[in-house]
Amino acid sequence: MVDVIIIGGGPAGLYSAFYCGLRGLSVQLIEGQHFLGGKLNVYKEKNVWDVGGLVGQPAKNIIDSLITQAETFEPEIILGKSVIDIKKEDDAFCVQTNDNAKYYSKAVIIGTGTGISIPTKLDSDYPVAYETTFIFYDMPDVALFRDKVVMVSGSNAKAIRWAENVSDVAKKVYFIYRKDLQKGSSIDLTSLATNDKVICIENKKITKFTSLDEESIHSVELTHLLDKTSEWLEVDTVLVSHGVKKNNPLIKETTEFDLEKKTYFKINNQGETSIEGIFAAGDAAFYDGKLRMIAESFHDAIKASNSVKKKIDPKATDRGKVSSHHEELKKRKAPIE
Repeated sequence: MVDVIIIGGGPAGLYSAFYCGLRGLSVQLIEGQHFLGGKLNVYKEKNVWDVGGLVGQPAKNIIDSLITQAETFEPEIILGKSVIDIKKEDDAFCVQTNDNAKYYSKAVIIGTGTGISIPTKLDSDYPVAYETTFIFYDMPDVALFRDKVVMVSGSNAKAIRWAENVSDVAKKVYFIYRKDLQKGSSIDLTSLATNDKVICIENKKITKFTSLDEESIHSVELTHLLDKTSEWLEVDTVLVSHGVKKNNPLIKETTEFDLEKKTYFKINNQGETSIEGIFAAGDAAFYDGKLRMIAESFHDAIKASNSVKKKIDPKATDRGKVSSHHEELKKRKAPIE
């Protein structure tokens, strides 16, 4: 049994892992996705400017820094498992995941944000192996599309931004969208329409794929939404932004948690939810004056971590030593000097 289980590997969860370690607590962090960083992964290539002490930089860089920091005190990090239930058993919490595994701790910090973002996938059939190699529901390193023919499908601002970014390196970009669902600004669409590398195709959807070698995409069938006519275009890769669905298995129809808008966990001044011993931080938490910003998630994480320490050891100080005076950290060399 560990001191604290942290549910969620976004900014709040990762910083909680670091700060709980700073306070001498043993930590398990459980993340439902197979990667860390939370919603920062949605805009990895986009620059983030509003985190104190950091100059504007791509979100992917902040993810890397958060992970490195979280690993400072060697927490156990478990990926690809969704927490579906938390139960109190005697003096411990039993945290159950979707594979029926059970983990035990003295306290819990919920850092799940608004839940796991599950991308809406294409209706057409294709080999699962194509995902992350030829069909992407998230933007990988843009260099992957260098000199490729890329198709971007989506009717939202993110899809427009992806098309713009990819056009910097791609040979050609097809932008497929539904005019009735288009949510980007007219300026964004104009920028695509005037881009020599981008061909905008409206009111069509992806319906089929062909392959010449059973290992890669050769062409894509587009079908018109109204007259059902179709055409085939040769492409190398496809980017899909058709929206996401949110899923947080911890929020059920009947729950002991006091929730705000059936989404956020209400917490008190110590970061504790309505269930004693269970805390929340980041976008998962709600309190008066709450601002849903990355920077604020760090404050929430510190508050929850300090409260967990006091809950486990009532004689502990209210807060940890500043890092410059921490004996263990004095022995270490900072990653950046």
